[in-house]
Amino acid sequence: MKISKESLFVLAVLLGLRVSEVSAFEGRDESPVPLGFLQELSATGKTLLEPERVGSQIAVQPAPQISASRISKRKAILLSLLLPGLGERSIGSYRTAKYFYIGESSLWLSLFILHKRKEWKKEDYQVFAAAEAGVNNEGKNDQFYSDVSNYSDVDEFNAAIRRSRDPRSVYSAADEFWSWSSEQERLKFKSLKLESDTAGQNINRVIGGMIVNRILSVMNTIYRYNKSNPNSAMSLNIRNNFELSLTAKF
Repeated sequence: MKISKESLFVLAVLLGLRVSEVSAFEGRDESPVPLGFLQELSATGKTLLEPERVGSQIAVQPAPQISASRISKRKAILLSLLLPGLGERSIGSYRTAKYFYIGESSLWLSLFILHKRKEWKKEDYQVFAAAEAGVNNEGKNDQFYSDVSNYSDVDEFNAAIRRSRDPRSVYSAADEFWSWSSEQERLKFKSLKLESDTAGQNINRVIGGMIVNRILSVMNTIYRYNKSNPNSAMSLNIRNNFELSLTAKF
């Protein structure tokens, strides 16, 4: 059987045979290959494919990992809690950061508008109650105005409270007086107060939306941080008896 120069090159380089082992093929080839040629091929192969030898085992070191960000995960999370989108921006995710910025800005704008609406409506129903029912607004809480909106006057309210056997809740002070001249006025006052209360409820919903927005931003930041900084390790071992082992950790 004829052994070509190319075959001897593959054997010499990939199998790591010594020149004396390869030279054993001399005499078996119809066209013997000079020993100097084999030495040159073996030296060239070892130069091109020189691995790090550990005993009889070849260890191929993993390629260095390249991190897409220079900020720690904890700091990125804190930035997302402070302002949704800031954590994404700190790790280079500018597109998603823009969406969180827009969402957070909308929530803050809604919060401002609703707060102003609540205050305006509260001022409206207090002025209306003072003018139409003789209410003294000094030092009154929200429960007092709820009672004013549900009863025609203070006497009707006190009578209902006494029937419920809770005399401690009756209004007895002089400045706790009110009396509506008509049912329409009481209903109008109740409508004004309801608008103020609804604005207050919507404020709570917006605050809840801000909390959810921060949770989503933190989750997104963690996901994108892990995606750009994979915690992986890989090793490749090749033994002389052609056993191959590949280990990966994620």
